[in-house]
Amino acid sequence: MAIVRWILLAALAFGFVLLAVSNWTPVDFILPDGRAVALPLPLLLGIAFLAGVIPTWLWMAFLRPMASARRTAPKVREERTEVAPPLPAAQG
Repeated sequence: MAIVRWILLAALAFGFVLLAVSNWTPVDFILPDGRAVALPLPLLLGIAFLAGVIPTWLWMAFLRPMASARRTAPKVREERTEVAPPLPAAQG
């Protein structure tokens, strides 16, 4: 199954390279301070893609372990209460 994934990734990369070469036209990009910068279209699309993927990936990277910890915490508490030895009686 891993070979299929690599073949699909290679096909996507090859397609992106073909698309990038055929659409290498400068596009005006307006910066927040008002200046216009001419960037190649594939570069602009790559930046936009990373601007969407990176925050989503970071969110899921931190959210998944927290959700896992919330699911396992009650189980750990139950195991601790069941396995705990009885307390010794107070001697007076």
